[in-house]
Amino acid sequence: MIRRFARLCSAVALGTAMLTAAAVAPASAFTASAAVSTPSQLKSLPPQQNVPSLDAGGPAGTASYPPDGQRHPGPSTITIQAPPYTRIVGLDLRCSGMGCPVSIAPDGKSATAQLTAGTYDFIRPWTVHVVADPDAPLAGGTFSGTFTVDGVTQPLTVHITPGIQGIIAANLRNTSPSGGGVRVLSVDPGTNTAAAGLLPGDRIVEVAGILTPTVNDLDNVLSGKRSGATYPVTVDRGGTLVTLQIPLDPEP
Repeated sequence: MIRRFARLCSAVALGTAMLTAAAVAPASAFTASAAVSTPSQLKSLPPQQNVPSLDAGGPAGTASYPPDGQRHPGPSTITIQAPPYTRIVGLDLRCSGMGCPVSIAPDGKSATAQLTAGTYDFIRPWTVHVVADPDAPLAGGTFSGTFTVDGVTQPLTVHITPGIQGIIAANLRNTSPSGGGVRVLSVDPGTNTAAAGLLPGDRIVEVAGILTPTVNDLDNVLSGKRSGATYPVTVDRGGTLVTLQIPLDPEP
């Protein structure tokens, strides 16, 4: 019995860190318009101004924290934890007149920054740039991480939009007898599946590290996975095991 199957792939994208941080100026550069003249310890961080809406695997969105208009003693340390299913790709602190090194973890799940001046004016917003992972939950949702300055923390919140169920764009059927994998009868031309190298005659035995002895097993593995996400698919091709990286096609 021929079946068409869905399947999701995951792709991960890394952005570049932006080395800009909260407006800073030496004491001699302050004017009456640059907020107060006496340094104050940061006791509260204003909450983020906006909640970005992100498409999984799409472009970055930004979350900004408004300034409090105060002069603060330095140096200060900023630590950020990305919301689940997102990656940090940039941090803009709008530094001026001091060093403010930024470090983003290779996986984008955290970032740190240092404001190195003895005092600094928090008079411009701090901005975090984030992207949603391609394999974010199909239903989407609202997710929160943290933004912390010298122990003072606010949520870092994003909304991830719902996605489309992913599939392997091919005609598939059980082996005979069933339980030996999923046989590929044909592959839809012009699809991600075809471009990834799946061929008629292949026998799918594993997807995303999970065995797929039958069509139903393959269905269960792909259920809830977004189109566009890339997953490893292991096939038996003439007695040789081959692992393909297949970005899932959208379900028609």
